[in-house]
Amino acid sequence: MGRREKPLDPGAGAVQRFAYELRKLRDEAGTPTYRAMALGAGYSAPTLSAAAAGERLPTLPVLLAYVTACGGDTGEWERRWLAAVAESADAGDDPEGEDSPYPGLARFETGDGEHFHGRDDLTADLLQLTARTRFAAIVGASGSGKSSLLRAGLIPALREATDPGPRLATIRLLTPGPHPARTHVALFTPHDAPGDTLLVVDQFEEVFTLCADSAERARFLGQLLAAADPSSRLRVLIAVRADFYGRCAEHGPLAEALRHSALLVGPMPPHALRQAVVRPAAARRLVVERALTARIVADVAGEPGGLPLMAHALREVWRRRTGKTLTLAAYEAVGGVRGAVAHTAAAAYTRCTPAEAAVLRALLLRLVNPGDGTEDTRRPVDRAELDADETTAYILERLVDSRLLTVDGDTVDLAHEALIGAWPRLRGWLDDDRERLRLHRRLTEAALTWAELDRDAGALYRGTRLTEARETFGDEGEAVAAVGELNRLERDFLAASVAAYEQGRRAAARASRRLRTLTGALAVLLCLAVVAGVAAWWQSGVSARQRDEAEARRAAAQVDTLRSTDPRGAMRLALAAWRTADLPETREALRTAAAQSEQDVFTQPEDGGRALNEPAWLSRDGRILTTVVHDKAVQWDVLGHRRIRSVQRTGLSEGVVGASPDGRYLAYRSRDGAGMVIGGLADGSTRRLATGSWTNTDGGFGPSGRTFVVRRPVRGADHGRATLEVWDVRRQRVLFRYDGGSDDGGLPVLSRDDRYLAWCAHDGDRLQILDGAEGRLVATGVPRATQRTLCQGELTFTPDHRAVASGTSEGIVIWDFLAGRERPRLPLAGGAHAVIRRRLRPGLGQGLLHPVAYGPSGPDGRQHARAAPDLSRGRLRDRRHPSGSR
Repeated sequence: MGRREKPLDPGAGAVQRFAYELRKLRDEAGTPTYRAMALGAGYSAPTLSAAAAGERLPTLPVLLAYVTACGGDTGEWERRWLAAVAESADAGDDPEGEDSPYPGLARFETGDGEHFHGRDDLTADLLQLTARTRFAAIVGASGSGKSSLLRAGLIPALREATDPGPRLATIRLLTPGPHPARTHVALFTPHDAPGDTLLVVDQFEEVFTLCADSAERARFLGQLLAAADPSSRLRVLIAVRADFYGRCAEHGPLAEALRHSALLVGPMPPHALRQAVVRPAAARRLVVERALTARIVADVAGEPGGLPLMAHALREVWRRRTGKTLTLAAYEAVGGVRGAVAHTAAAAYTRCTPAEAAVLRALLLRLVNPGDGTEDTRRPVDRAELDADETTAYILERLVDSRLLTVDGDTVDLAHEALIGAWPRLRGWLDDDRERLRLHRRLTEAALTWAELDRDAGALYRGTRLTEARETFGDEGEAVAAVGELNRLERDFLAASVAAYEQGRRAAARASRRLRTLTGALAVLLCLAVVAGVAAWWQSGVSARQRDEAEARRAAAQVDTLRSTDPRGAMRLALAAWRTADLPETREALRTAAAQSEQDVFTQPEDGGRALNEPAWLSRDGRILTTVVHDKAVQWDVLGHRRIRSVQRTGLSEGVVGASPDGRYLAYRSRDGAGMVIGGLADGSTRRLATGSWTNTDGGFGPSGRTFVVRRPVRGADHGRATLEVWDVRRQRVLFRYDGGSDDGGLPVLSRDDRYLAWCAHDGDRLQILDGAEGRLVATGVPRATQRTLCQGELTFTPDHRAVASGTSEGIVIWDFLAGRERPRLPLAGGAHAVIRRRLRPGLGQGLLHPVAYGPSGPDGRQHARAAPDLSRGRLRDRRHPSGSR
């Protein structure tokens, strides 16, 4: 049974009134459980529950999902939500928590330049340092602003720099994590563009705190130090905490590289602190009381790690602002710089029930790595390490909403290490259980290693480590399971270790007893075993052979019935029957299966949605089938016979144009008719191509999938003249345009390198090929007869992009437009309607150009394509099969 919801007071403000109305809507819908609502809403049950908790307004997507699950009118509730946001904003609330000019405990990001102030001199020094040396470091205390300096100071300055200096091809930002060499190996490959690639390594101390493998640590440091060689085309800048700077001396080459290339980050001077306080507010047209500025500068000046505390205090003051003014009274109400974080954390803790408080304590302690002679550090964890129970998810979302934790993808982390020292309760928990936490961290690492090895028994605890874990956490972690100290994997690991130990102890005792018994009976059993073994061997051989022959005959009889519905299964069954027993029936079944042309059958299931004449596209590699029905794009894995994804987009069925050859994008006309929308099916992205009105206009993806071809007739022009455009889908811009195209015939064909465009003009009487890079026609001097022959079929470019080919009634005709001559024709009996390039899977042969004949509609109303039976190259054979074909 879930937790009872707290009562709400509709008169307590816009937030509680809105939550009260949401609960009323849910009651009118029959009071479904939040878990039942989450099944079709796309959000978790805790998220939907928090929407009606009355603590803050839900986001619009969450609200619409909640209303849809309860059968409400989404349009009406969206208007209610906008009214509630406006009312809460007038009352000084922060419904979305995203408009504050101060980041709180979180760091500044690369797009926060307008709010990042007070570090201009240090940014300039850092620019000079990175220009002077290929390997550099910035060193400062925790909370001195190193991460913000890198992201909001250095990186934007490098991108906007106009002074002469080293040219950078790209900037890559990373944090080491527990497996730095394995995780970031791809980042050490220089970018193809001219110039060096700058690697910015933030939180470098994770190399010592999270990476437990010394060999991997040394390999990662070696990769970084390779930047000292100019031929590597790499530059490296690391940011390390001051209390870990001494650990860098453990690695000789690293200490040598840092001898003259380190920049210390100290406390901000008073004038810089004033800028950091006043200027972000001024950018939002807010006023900071002089007394508040003076008080904050006095509290933070000389404190090397006080910046995140100051930012969090300012954020809380901003949330409690009076009109457009940030006041000293609000600052004192939250406890000042030292008390703001504790005030926020204590508020989140006091709202918890006893069970929730225990989960909160276990969660925060899991996110801290206790120091060994150094300060405690934060420990980012994967969400999979947290048990996905309802209470944990609810507490996690509450701490994220309070800006005490951050969630980046699947990684959960403290918003800043300043939280460890600023909240006395958390500091007390750490001091009380420091040794227990160290044992817990070792247990976690061992459990993760055990899981990576598929729970190999050799990775279990034994000896002293098992004894310490049993004394601390119990035999199976049952003493702490109720409060969530150990997650499911850790409990399973400890239980398996104890079980293995007990099983080994019992097995040793049993082995000792059995040894004495077996020794006395060994002679008798040996004689009996020899006699019985000979008889059993002979009888079992006869029985096994008869059983195998019967099974093989039954399998061979089923091959014909499976061939039409499961060709691959029929071939496997025939091979298995022959391997089981070499009989006339199995040999005949194997020959028949090897001679069949069918390899597999895929029928679109009904659960993806079906409609009359629904459009469908098969990806270039033949693995992904994309269909559009009822404004929903459904993608299927043809080889795996499973649905990959389903994406709903408004107006898709009405305006769909086509799918990219790689199946990643879908193009459809915008509802306003002013352009083309490129929808990303895998990443959910949306790109718009300003192609103009779509009246009498057609288009389609290029074979590379990166481009989109548009043909638009020129109004009032003679001879059906049209404008041809090739668009870059990702950058949403025109690569090249040609105004001398033709509007008759099919859409122009683009080469795989997106350079050449080919089409037939003048009613299929003239071949034209455009070089988009040079903006000129290159197919000149083509004989008229060759042009007419090429234009009979569908044009396609050869793999070398130097020629065009077409399937005609006489075979395949190829014109090399760069050499200005026709290549030898490929005569085919019966001709060909189109030329398709296919690359066979590795091990099955080489890619061939072969004709494809499009037959009449089948029983399902769709066109079917089949390979012509008269290929001159013959079948691919597998020598392992006795029939010689497959």
